[in-house]
This record gives sequence, C-alpha cells and structure tokens, in this order.
Amino acid sequence: MGESRAPIREQIRGQLQPAFEKALADILALEDPVARDRTARALQAALTEAIAEPLTRTKAVRQQAVLELRQSLTLAKVAELLGLSVGRVDQIAKGK
Repeated sequence: MGESRAPIREQIRGQLQPAFEKALADILALEDPVARDRTARALQAALTEAIAEPLTRTKAVRQQAVLELRQSLTLAKVAELLGLSVGRVDQIAKGK
C-alpha cells in the first residue's frame, strides 16, 4: 500500500518544497530579528490556512471510501486492505 502513496507524496512535495524554501530563505535574509519573527509567523499562519481546507476534503474522501468498503466488508477486512488497525478504520468511518 505504501508504494501507491509515494508518487502523490513526491509530486506534492516537489510542487510545494521550492516555494517554501524560497519563502524561508527570504525570511532568513531579513536582518531585523523582529521582522524575521513576524514574517515567519505570517508564513506559519499562511501555511496552516492553506492546508486546512485540503485536509478537511481529503478526510471526507477517506471517510467515504471506508464507508463504501464497509457496505460489503467487515471492519477487519477493510483494515487489512488499507493497512490500518481496526480501531483506526472505525475512527475514519465515524469522521474522526
């Protein structure tokens, strides 16, 4: 299962990493420590905000997939297929 996730991880990392590295380099180049702190905090807030909605949406996709599998399979079988514990599959099905 881990192999199927690797390409999407690398694709996303490849797209985001250069922008993050550039922003961080720009922050590190600031001479004023107050400006560095404020700009770093602004970057943290922007990153948190930018990722919140995609995380919520992917959580819903996972829940839908688990619920679809649960229509015909036991929790144990779904857990086995997804490489997760039974407890984690149950949590995802409940939207946690």
